[in-house]
Amino acid sequence: MNRLMKYLSDYKRESVLAPLFKLLEAFFELLVPLVMASIIDRGINAGGAGGADTGHIWRMGLCLLALAIVGLVSSITAQFFAAKAAVGFSAKLRQALFDHIQGLDFTNIDKAGTSTMITRMTSDVNQIQSGVNLVLRL
Repeated sequence: MNRLMKYLSDYKRESVLAPLFKLLEAFFELLVPLVMASIIDRGINAGGAGGADTGHIWRMGLCLLALAIVGLVSSITAQFFAAKAAVGFSAKLRQALFDHIQGLDFTNIDKAGTSTMITRMTSDVNQIQSGVNLVLRL
């Protein structure tokens, strides 16, 4: 794995920002139950037997809407940075793999097979790209 990390070196900023925005999204998602508890405790139960504090309910409802919007923006931003890092990583890896294959002599290419080389250049690198994207979004 350490040999693969050198292909991610140009994307350090994206590799740090993607998990941070995902953390921000999780933070806003965890605030939702607290706002709901405030709506129930102070908004609905505040009126006692007959009424409810509708002003508080509306304010907390708008707060929930703001939390949802900020969480969505954080999630999209995290996905953007993760995808940018993963695509750049896979492009550099694919180029290094192509350069290595070009340096092989015909005997080694025939031994491995052209179909194997094509599979390594496409499917395997795409699987690694998906893995990097997934790790950065965790």
